[in-house]
Amino acid sequence: MPYIIGCDIGTTNVKSVAFDTVSGTILASHSESYEMQHPQPDWSEQDPEEIFQAACTTLKKVTAKCKGHGAPVGISFSAAMHGVLALDKDGKQLTNLIIWADNRSADVAIKLRASQVGRKIYNNNGTPIHAMTPVCKLLWMRKNKPDIYRKASKFVGVKEYIVYRLTGKFLVDYSIASATGMFNIRELQWDAYTLKKLGLKVEKLPQAVSPYHIIKIPKGNSAKLPEGTPLIMGASDGCLANLGSGAIRTGSMAVTIGTSAAVRICSGKPFSDPLMQTFCYVLDEKTYIIGGPSNNGAVIFEWLMNTFFQKEEYDAVFKAAGGVKPGSEGLLFYPYLLGERAPLWSSSVRGGFTGLDITHTRAHFARAVMEGILLNLYSIGKILMEMQEIDTIYANGGFARSNIWVQMLSDVFGKTVKLNETVETGAVGAAMVGLKALGIVKDFSELTAFTQVGQEFDPQKTTHEQYDALAGKFSKGAQLMMARAV
Repeated sequence: MPYIIGCDIGTTNVKSVAFDTVSGTILASHSESYEMQHPQPDWSEQDPEEIFQAACTTLKKVTAKCKGHGAPVGISFSAAMHGVLALDKDGKQLTNLIIWADNRSADVAIKLRASQVGRKIYNNNGTPIHAMTPVCKLLWMRKNKPDIYRKASKFVGVKEYIVYRLTGKFLVDYSIASATGMFNIRELQWDAYTLKKLGLKVEKLPQAVSPYHIIKIPKGNSAKLPEGTPLIMGASDGCLANLGSGAIRTGSMAVTIGTSAAVRICSGKPFSDPLMQTFCYVLDEKTYIIGGPSNNGAVIFEWLMNTFFQKEEYDAVFKAAGGVKPGSEGLLFYPYLLGERAPLWSSSVRGGFTGLDITHTRAHFARAVMEGILLNLYSIGKILMEMQEIDTIYANGGFARSNIWVQMLSDVFGKTVKLNETVETGAVGAAMVGLKALGIVKDFSELTAFTQVGQEFDPQKTTHEQYDALAGKFSKGAQLMMARAV
């Protein structure tokens, strides 16, 4: 039975999944986790070697589990965006991997965002100016670590590092490149204007190639994969979540709530928001993903559990929250515990609870946190829904395991929400790109078996009206939070 592996390199783990090439059935999977490092306040890093070894382990484990099916027809990658790693001329690391959650370049980002240079960089490249973006990270490095900036032979992200370690080639797909803030999304090449402002030679960046680009894995590779196995570059996790969930047509939207969160739609052409609130990333040469990311996804609910519900199970807390009326009886939560990206784009904004009174219980706090995360995503979604008429939301990420939370999503947005039979939409999307790259299919429409829908949730009209009114109050409160942060 022929199979393809989708390898999803995430913020907290790598997961490799083997799919039957015809039915999309999952034949095997394996995950390896790792942690963030915070050497200083506002710094978030990871050890790239640890991630590489985790990726190799998952690939070896999955191929071993599929031994009876032969070698994979290919391996295709999904990866987290916005990482920066400096390497010397021998490919050895000069820094740790500086990940999306790192805020050390916040001051750089604030100044750049307010300038005409920053606006042009955004318009050319589609990535909002924020501390998350590699363009800001590199500006910070040029100023604060000039020796490393000069010494670096290559600046790469986590996927490029893994591809280099497996093949010896420095390559980056258009999708990951488009999330750096240095890649022109209309010309599909590194942006000359931005590189000039960085004082950065294009030779210090990986060669940008199509997500469908194929490399043959050499003999003696670190993952002990069969020589000649096709490695497909794939794309970014956000873009592939849309593809892997089925939210690839006009009128559909993907909402992902994992550690972080995002709301995304698909478009046949690039888009730059006059207010610089949204991103525009490349999925492939003809497909763009427009949306907004949030720092404050399920990591905020994890904070709640660790702070207030240490000895309780998640399902019990969700059930208790489900017994509280929509709106949490006046308790409103702003989830900006990690600063915020869309729609505020501020590393310094902080959140909190308002409307607290003596009648509120822990269950109210749980529901308010769930609602606050969703109301923040709704403020992003409303921007996108002004661009496109949306009829269906495809939900994915860890939060999708809670029916109560998914129903809240449907009620807040006022749209039908569909859940895929698998939450591994990044790996699914990577596998779909791989099958198209290999010529096994000509069009993604042939791969509907990979995006099968399980449950559906319809909005309750009265509840949506309540949430829509609450969204106005939430938006005004968010602006007050912003004013305090300045």
